[in-house]
Amino acid sequence: MFASAKLGLSPRPYPFRWTARVSAVILFAMWLVYMVADMLRPGIEPIRLNMYGQAAALAIVFAGYAVGWRQELVGGIVVIVGVLAFFSVVLATTGVVPQLAMLLFAAPGALYLLAWHYEEPRGLWQ
Repeated sequence: MFASAKLGLSPRPYPFRWTARVSAVILFAMWLVYMVADMLRPGIEPIRLNMYGQAAALAIVFAGYAVGWRQELVGGIVVIVGVLAFFSVVLATTGVVPQLAMLLFAAPGALYLLAWHYEEPRGLWQ
């Protein structure tokens, strides 16, 4: 067999791409519902300085979700960097590692990277 021959054994990118998109929408919606519910509860504490860093890191994650709809590679990298930034900010400001469930926010990014990886060969930024 020639190196350029297609065997057809590699998975298609569509399941990864659509699972990433759907999970990104679900995670963002769940976060939004949580934030609205938290804002409506009585006795809410004032915003502390460390919360701005956490919010900025999550904004990076959500921006990666949006970018990943068109450019899986860039979106996936932005999501992973945002999750790592979130863990770093929380650890640096509170001294506590976030719950491991927060790693779910990285799942769409990993799926975007898989979709990019299994896409037909093309230019890097297309």
